[in-house]
Amino acid sequence: MRETADIVVIGAGALGCSVSYHLANLGAKNILVLDKGAICSGETSKSGGFVQTHWVSLDEVRLITRSRELFWEWEDNFGADCAYVETGYLHVTGEEREPTVRSIHEMLLSEGIESHWLDRREIKKLQPIINVSDLTAAAFEPRSGWANPVKAVQSLAAAAQSKGVEFAEGVTVRQISHRGGKIDGVETDQGFVSTRCVVLCAGPWTPLLHPLASMPLPIKAKRGQVCYINRPGGLPKNELAFYDEVTGIYTHTDGDTSLLGIDFDFTDVWDPNRYNRTIDEDYVEMALGALAHRFPILGTAQLVRGVVGLYDFTPDGHPIVDGPIGLDGYYVAAGFSGAGFKSSPMMGLGLAELILKGKAETVNIDFVSFARYRDSDHWIGW
Repeated sequence: MRETADIVVIGAGALGCSVSYHLANLGAKNILVLDKGAICSGETSKSGGFVQTHWVSLDEVRLITRSRELFWEWEDNFGADCAYVETGYLHVTGEEREPTVRSIHEMLLSEGIESHWLDRREIKKLQPIINVSDLTAAAFEPRSGWANPVKAVQSLAAAAQSKGVEFAEGVTVRQISHRGGKIDGVETDQGFVSTRCVVLCAGPWTPLLHPLASMPLPIKAKRGQVCYINRPGGLPKNELAFYDEVTGIYTHTDGDTSLLGIDFDFTDVWDPNRYNRTIDEDYVEMALGALAHRFPILGTAQLVRGVVGLYDFTPDGHPIVDGPIGLDGYYVAAGFSGAGFKSSPMMGLGLAELILKGKAETVNIDFVSFARYRDSDHWIGW
């Protein structure tokens, strides 16, 4: 591991690898990425990998849309496959939530993004095994789907390495060092790295490494979980990426299994190094019960494995991607609230431009600036 670097990126997940690639692609040199594990061994590796534009925030929709274009041609852009599956994304709803789902659908149309409004008959035609008895409508995006997060991030890292970025795996950052209002280095368990620029992309660990106690980041770690289930009853392998406003389930295929999640209360985690990593039995029971209601043919599905991880939440659900924050040379990309993967390719570009040019030029990231919290105390005690 080098002892000096022009830029140190902390975290080799989706955002860390994306920003390091784009920094190098824009001409930055002497970039070092540090991770306490391996490349994409943290929370990004547990992501469901959904890539869909049906999202409530127009600013995030625009970032996701631009990122989805990269997912479509990932190998051409980054040199390796990310296993993007384009079977479409179906977002079904009942009467209560239909106005919200329709408003997002119409927002997408106003942006020139392909989305189709389906009635119950059309939903059944698209997905014959679905129970539509309590559904009223759906929005369908034919070009959305999901990607393999590990393959995507590892290919981003390899592309960054081909441009000279160094990755130091198994290195634990202990402290970000600063003097006189400026970043001057990073203290690790393997020695000190001198640098004038740090990009902190450590997900739930970000608040622990944040060097300014007088200017706290409003980011909380919360425990989340998801199931992987078997596929009885002939569920087709080209299953749509799917979200259900009525039951709260979301699912897509994953090899010989299917990912299955359900909206469930998150619990605060005060130490991201210590939390219960065993999936809750009531979570599994609730998810399988809702799945059996929506897809009766899957009533005998069983849990293959559970995955438990951490989300890094902010009060408004938007990340903090900004800098310099409080110190010259200090940048943060964290607090993605479970939605970072799908926008990470272009969010990383925006942050790289901010670091090197003083402003994101290709995409708008102003809406995720730290100023919305720095200039307000509404989040205190959230």
